[in-house]
Amino acid sequence: MATTARTVKFNCSTTSPKTRQEVEITLTAPKDDSVSQVIVSGNIQAPGNEIEDITFECTGGDVYKAKYVPSVVGRHCLTVNYCGMPCSNSPTMILVAPLGELKTTLVGGPKFSNPHDIVEVDNDFIIANKGNHEVVVTDRSGFLKNKFITPTLSHSQTFEPYAVAVQEDMIVVSDLENRRVIQYNKDWIPLKQIGDEHLYRPTGVAVDEDKKIFVADGQLSSVRVFDADGHLIKTIGWEGSKPGELLKPWFMAFNSKHQLVVADCQNCRIQIFNAVTGEVVDCFKVQLDGYDMNVRGLAIDKHDVIYITAITNTKRPFKKTECAMAYTMEGEFLGRFGSDFFYPRNIRVMEEDGESLAYVVDGAHHRIMVYKL
Repeated sequence: MATTARTVKFNCSTTSPKTRQEVEITLTAPKDDSVSQVIVSGNIQAPGNEIEDITFECTGGDVYKAKYVPSVVGRHCLTVNYCGMPCSNSPTMILVAPLGELKTTLVGGPKFSNPHDIVEVDNDFIIANKGNHEVVVTDRSGFLKNKFITPTLSHSQTFEPYAVAVQEDMIVVSDLENRRVIQYNKDWIPLKQIGDEHLYRPTGVAVDEDKKIFVADGQLSSVRVFDADGHLIKTIGWEGSKPGELLKPWFMAFNSKHQLVVADCQNCRIQIFNAVTGEVVDCFKVQLDGYDMNVRGLAIDKHDVIYITAITNTKRPFKKTECAMAYTMEGEFLGRFGSDFFYPRNIRVMEEDGESLAYVVDGAHHRIMVYKL
């Protein structure tokens, strides 16, 4: 009886490698007198829909091997064909984790004080340096170029910058204790303050392509949406633990489908909302070693991989786990990296000289850790 491809399987040395870690794919051809020539072929579809052919070589007898070194974090789809037909376990998903190798540490010059957020603008960094009640502009090494301590807009409380978002010529900063968001132009001239009567403790901010301003509120457990003129147009979520409900949301970002992805901190999960209707699209729990994790910072790379900072949600007496983690948009855990954090805040993913880097704002250690992905 002839062997069909439906009964032929291949093996991978690992289906959860890190970037730059070699994956060996092995197929042992079955004994089949009806097959005059064995042909084994395959390809990998990496995040971004790039398809790469892989070449199998006969290493002796009936054993065929190929090697693949992933360079991108996320879900890779492996297809292997035996004599022109897909193998029985084809396609197989390879979930590639971040490399997580520390590249450098930014401590600021002068030194940062309890930084909360970092964004990249015109090859510089804008940092919410909350401990010093200022927003600073630094070069790529973290050295000061400019700073903004007290907005000219009148208000009685100390400036408490928490998060920063940039969209074209608009810069938006959430001011935690003053219950507002401040909108600046690129020259750091404050144009308006938003949300005094609609916000209580604004945390993360995001601005969409239409310049609508999305503000997470940790006290009101919701996301308030304002138009570019500062008028409240919508509220997403309300306090609770059901899908679509929030409990002290922190940072957030948009994915490639213009869905709003939110760090639902005290619910220990990530929630994805339709940014237009406000309806929940998906949500999934974040756990590590059997413990729920409070989700704090959140970033999304160009391939829709979600990166978060998280801390163990437990009162156990020994040291809590504080780390960065990566997930697919479907909620598949990819891996963790980083250690020795002390109350990490936001995380950002940036491209630099062809290399993907994660900037982890390690707030209580007054530094920003940069990792290779």
